[in-house]
Amino acid sequence: MYTAAPSATRVLLLVLAGVLGLAPLLAVAQPGSLTLRLASIQQWSVSQHRAGGRLSPELRAALDGGVVDRPVFWWQRGAIQRSSLAPKPVRVVPGPEAPLLGGLGEFELVSVRTPSGAAGWTQIEVRPRSGQSGDVLVLQVGGELNTVTQVLETLLVISPDGSIQELPLARRALASAAGVPVVALPIGQYPAEPRFTGQNGVEFFVARSPVETLTNGDTTPAGPADRATSNVGDWREADRVFIRVPVARLQGGLPGIVLGWKDRTLKPDPDGGDGVEQRRRS
Repeated sequence: MYTAAPSATRVLLLVLAGVLGLAPLLAVAQPGSLTLRLASIQQWSVSQHRAGGRLSPELRAALDGGVVDRPVFWWQRGAIQRSSLAPKPVRVVPGPEAPLLGGLGEFELVSVRTPSGAAGWTQIEVRPRSGQSGDVLVLQVGGELNTVTQVLETLLVISPDGSIQELPLARRALASAAGVPVVALPIGQYPAEPRFTGQNGVEFFVARSPVETLTNGDTTPAGPADRATSNVGDWREADRVFIRVPVARLQGGLPGIVLGWKDRTLKPDPDGGDGVEQRRRS
């Protein structure tokens, strides 16, 4: 098979890219990859932009270019303190597990570009491997062991026109409750019949550690927090947020997804300890 030799111009460009250190940048822009925008922030920052039950459009301005390295007070909308960003692990649910959540096909996680500068968005880049039009991507956000920002409190979708829609959470996935299901599941397990809910072809499902808690039964520097009522190790397990989207929808461009997180604390033991030290001593 005949293959045309590279032109002198192309060779020169490649040489210049290597000399100027641009080769890594050229390698990042790989064909066939698709990008999803995700903002993961403390619930405090979401509440800061809420007035009368409604979210201010200044929240989007804050995510697009309002992240600052200084204190942000309650009344200062349009800005997010950098320490209020809540970094979360992201993974593509692989082939053997994806069908349990309605996924189809194979996807590669190319990169997760965390927020930098004044923007609060994480850019998640994936590449379809099987190339079938009916493939469905399933992403997992969270699921780490942590002592802060473990509980998903708010799920927002920001359209390209700037409008913000909040998707309610059906906590513990009550059969009569409308909204994105929140199901008690140990880490590593999936529901027998997952029920995703969303809009515009993007669907969500939340798995939460099966510990008994008092909703907003405590307060931390990040605002209201849930409180675990028993001294068990899985109080540290962060929620797993699953995002399911057909590849055709991903290729057409997606709205921005915003996750607002709050803390979960441990009820002090009767002897005056914090519960954690008691477990360490046992």
